[in-house]
Amino acid sequence: MHLLSTRPGGHVEDGGQGVVRVAQTPGDIVVLSAADTTLSLLADAAASLGDDFPKVRLANLMWLRQPASTDMYVDDVLRHARVVVIDHLGAPSDWAYVVEQATSLAAKLGQWLALFSGDNVQDPQLLMRSTAPADDCDLLWRCLREGGRENALAF
Repeated sequence: MHLLSTRPGGHVEDGGQGVVRVAQTPGDIVVLSAADTTLSLLADAAASLGDDFPKVRLANLMWLRQPASTDMYVDDVLRHARVVVIDHLGAPSDWAYVVEQATSLAAKLGQWLALFSGDNVQDPQLLMRSTAPADDCDLLWRCLREGGRENALAF
């Protein structure tokens, strides 16, 4: 259970977002990113895949700002995935709880976890926390940084 800090008057100090439960069913592949353009591009590519392709779920990291939101998402979606990809945009402290929970879950369940920077410069600290090979993480990172439908389908 997570307690949210409050100010007098009952206001929660969370930037106005509050705890969010992402209404999403589990999938074999889960991709998390704070970049709407990335998610849109991947959603378009995923829609063109056949019904026999593993189920893909995409979610915006912004929905997981609160630890309680992350915990619910882990229970509802991430723990069922075989592959988890986190396109980490921002400072190391951004999404720290999401990364912590994802790495712990991947180690426990043997998930294929790819963590990489959402910026134009790769982050070796994120790569080291991945269970996926560094070369695979680098390939996925390049697909998203270079953009385009062809790269999204290759992703």
